[in-house]
Amino acid sequence: MQKKNKANLALGISAAGFAGTLAAGGSGFAAGLFHHGFLAATIGGLADWFAVTALFRKPLGISYRTDVLRRNRKRIMDAIVTFASDDLLSTENIMRVIRDQDTAGLLVDYLEHRGGREGVVEVVDAVVLKIVNDLDSESLARELAPAVREGLQGLALENILIELVRMLGEERHAKRILHSVLSISEQVLQSPAMQQVLLDNIKVLRKEYEGESAGRAFVLSALGLDDKEILAIFNEKAKQGIKDLLSEQTEGYARLKAGFEGMVLSFSNDASLRGVLGEWKERWLEQMDIEGLIASWIENALKGEAPFWLPNLNAFVEQRIDGFVHSENWQHRFDKMLKDLIESELTKHHELIPGLIRERLDEFSDDALVTFVEDKVQDDLQMIRINGSIVGSLVGMGLYVLVWAAERMWGL
Repeated sequence: MQKKNKANLALGISAAGFAGTLAAGGSGFAAGLFHHGFLAATIGGLADWFAVTALFRKPLGISYRTDVLRRNRKRIMDAIVTFASDDLLSTENIMRVIRDQDTAGLLVDYLEHRGGREGVVEVVDAVVLKIVNDLDSESLARELAPAVREGLQGLALENILIELVRMLGEERHAKRILHSVLSISEQVLQSPAMQQVLLDNIKVLRKEYEGESAGRAFVLSALGLDDKEILAIFNEKAKQGIKDLLSEQTEGYARLKAGFEGMVLSFSNDASLRGVLGEWKERWLEQMDIEGLIASWIENALKGEAPFWLPNLNAFVEQRIDGFVHSENWQHRFDKMLKDLIESELTKHHELIPGLIRERLDEFSDDALVTFVEDKVQDDLQMIRINGSIVGSLVGMGLYVLVWAAERMWGL
């Protein structure tokens, strides 16, 4: 049974008992005792019912000093806001609770055991991809192009190219280049297209050699030197010559190598080469669409769902997380920094708390506020009514005993 029903039942029993003993109130001590007990219990219960009801509404329509919550709403709200903001939610009280927490430990647990690592990587990826993909490629290229052009103009490409040519003339590079050229030459020589070209040229040369001389034609025919035979002999000689050169042991290879090195050295020391390369660089820079190249590179390389730099970003974030998880110094610094930041922000913006509390309280209408408060304290208030009836009955019976005793003792 609810406390309110119990209080009403107690009041009803008191009133019924008073009415039931009214006729027998003077017929004896016991009857008088119960009669006055029920009377006092009824008066006490009614008084407490009036007091409790007066907090929330107007009992019996009486408006004087009743309906306390509605009449004093502003004062009550101000007191609640002041207590909640200045005492309960003061900066000192909030920070006392926060400083007892190991915020770095909570973060480490989240990162290691609650999927936080993957979540952080996903968030960083999403944020950075959003920033990069929202870039205006053309505007950015326009901003970068002058600096890139200036950098290329200041870059001594001609000196780099000349130095590169000079490096090619060094023995270790020259040997590799010659070996590559000879290997390629051997492959080209054996290709069907080159064989056909050689065969066609042999036919032309043979005709020019024979001319109108029947003797030359007879000699070549007698020796069995037709066009294909001559080509086979040439191929054999050429193949053997390339093989000898590749062995790097022949005098011919030494002359070829020395000639190549001398040619490259001479070419790199040519005074006009620097000027030619410088002019080429200027023409190249004038014709180059640097803005277009930068914009195209941004669109094709930097942007997209999986650009080339994304794995590097993920690896960087993972390294930073690992560093934080295994570094007590980092964790201590994070914990202190976060708590100092929270304290600083609370101090600067603490005046917002009363406004937030007041805004939440203002959402309650008068009826909603009364209902809310009454629901929270109803049981205790109903117990006051029950206790009022009980105490009233005891006081009534006690007074009756005192009066009865006085009458008997002094004959009043």
